Amino acid sequence: MPFSTLLYIVHFIGMALSVGAATAKVWLVIRCRFDSTFIPAYIKVAPVLTRLIVVGMIPLTLTGIIWLVRGYDLFPQLIAKIILVGSIWVLGPIIDNVVEPKFRKLAPAMGETPSADFVHAQTLHLILEIVATLLFYIIIVLWMLR
Repeated sequence: MPFSTLLYIVHFIGMALSVGAATAKVWLVIRCRFDSTFIPAYIKVAPVLTRLIVVGMIPLTLTGIIWLVRGYDLFPQLIAKIILVGSIWVLGPIIDNVVEPKFRKLAPAMGETPSADFVHAQTLHLILEIVATLLFYIIIVLWMLR
């Protein structure tokens, strides 16, 4: 198997893991927004989804770097894609280390009315998860336009 084919396969697997897990995470955050009884389930599953996103991002980034080192031509869509990937690498840790812990900390107990602080944290969490996931989808579109 040619090395370039292997790179494409690894890149595609990384994309599938990252985009799939990010999409699942967004849908679960949306479900929490409309059904607060689902929050404990989300809190348990979110770290697993986050790990899948990171596990996918690592081969995505490494294969991208290998292509650049091998002399892949830089064109506008690729430059935009690189910027968006960098944005995900910045946004992800903010979501996972700042926003999501605040969401967990402020989450109401079963039957409890959500506080205004929790609603704010939940809204910010939802917005950032949607933005990060949309960045993945924009990257896919840019990849298809190459």
